[in-house]
Amino acid sequence: MNEYFNQVAAIVWKDFITELKTRELFSSMFIFALLVIIIFVFSVNLSIVGAREIGPGVLWVAFLFAGTIGLNRSFMLEKENGCLQGLLLAPLDRTALYFGKLVSNFVFLLIMEAFMLPLFMIFFNIDLIQHLLPLLYVILVGTLGFCAIGTLLSSLSVNLKTRDIMLPILLYPLMVPIVIGSVQMTGQVLSGEPLSDMMNWVSLTLCFDVIYIAVSIMTIDFVLEE
Repeated sequence: MNEYFNQVAAIVWKDFITELKTRELFSSMFIFALLVIIIFVFSVNLSIVGAREIGPGVLWVAFLFAGTIGLNRSFMLEKENGCLQGLLLAPLDRTALYFGKLVSNFVFLLIMEAFMLPLFMIFFNIDLIQHLLPLLYVILVGTLGFCAIGTLLSSLSVNLKTRDIMLPILLYPLMVPIVIGSVQMTGQVLSGEPLSDMMNWVSLTLCFDVIYIAVSIMTIDFVLEE
């Protein structure tokens, strides 16, 4: 078990060191998410449409579109440099590779989201401080499901010539339940409702998180072999 966790940690550490050297992934995700929010702010009259009504949807659109950029690059460096084949030939558990990439994508996306929340609060004039704890829970649950299925599909599309196009095509339909649940929970949290009043959405999102992780564990061997 210790060896398994060491393998996961090695993958995560490698991704973090690579990002610290290049800073390509975080900067591209952050700028794209910021542009999405700015476009919505200047295209919608917030004096007519309530910021709390449109804000949750805009926030998650920014998270998902920016996160897709990160997922597209998740296996790209290994593929371009021939490292992916070396990882597959190494005595490395395939699920350890998956969980290593999942943790890396999850943490990178959470960091980007942490930087976006203050900007969202400024642009939409919404006080997130008083709703911070339940909002963080919603973001964690939604982001986990996104990264769980996104990491699997990223490993599948990395061998395709049209991977930049195929990943969103495969990912977004599968993300519909989690996106609906996350947007609904975010809207209710910003309205001041407690999480106990939205357990149906919490259960839906957690259920799909577990399903996507379970499916990934069962299929990652076959996906990477292809």
